[in-house]
Amino acid sequence: MPDLTVRLECVFNEVQIARRFVGEGRVLDVGSDHGMLACHCLEKNIADSVVCTDIHESPARRSSRLLSDYGFDSRSSVLVTDGLDGVKILPGDIIVIAGMGGLNIIDILTRMTASADARVLPKIAIVLQSQKSANLVREFVCAKGFDIQGESVCNDRNLYYSIMRLTYTGESTKLSDKELYYGPRLLEQQGDETVRKYFRHLDEVYAVRSRSDKRIRALIEGRIANAD
Repeated sequence: MPDLTVRLECVFNEVQIARRFVGEGRVLDVGSDHGMLACHCLEKNIADSVVCTDIHESPARRSSRLLSDYGFDSRSSVLVTDGLDGVKILPGDIIVIAGMGGLNIIDILTRMTASADARVLPKIAIVLQSQKSANLVREFVCAKGFDIQGESVCNDRNLYYSIMRLTYTGESTKLSDKELYYGPRLLEQQGDETVRKYFRHLDEVYAVRSRSDKRIRALIEGRIANAD
């Protein structure tokens, strides 16, 4: 089986950790595109079965073909649907939404939480990797009763990707601006060289955005004042 990209390997690591908290169950890979993550979850016995979804038929066919090529037909299903529409959430599920914009992720989670059995939500885990607007995703999930259990970051072909792992408590929380833009669990890992490089990268990005965004300007000024 081909190796995962650095980005997907980082996502996979968070799925492995999530499995310890929710027991046995499925992995639901939203926007799976090629099915590589799902295949690795089955090969490494991180999932009893997988459900891959994609809004377009062509990438769904690619996922289906790959799963079939590696003999996982009986343990997998591939659906052409928007996000998790039509998928019943079950205890032990790990939902993975990776490689999408933050607003798309928020939309999928909004519809999922509205339709899922509220008694099931504390028995699942969610792994998210947004291509942009991670601050909005963090703000949304914390307001909706999810707890950010863990975060990690990686550099894949000179691009940084942050991943967050969630569980559901039902208790709404509010993060500080520093936590929203840098990640509450990543801030606890500033001794890690990759995290430090990621933060320096974010500092550069936010320095440009601060010219027209007062909220980010105050955040950057505070970081400079505290020399962190």
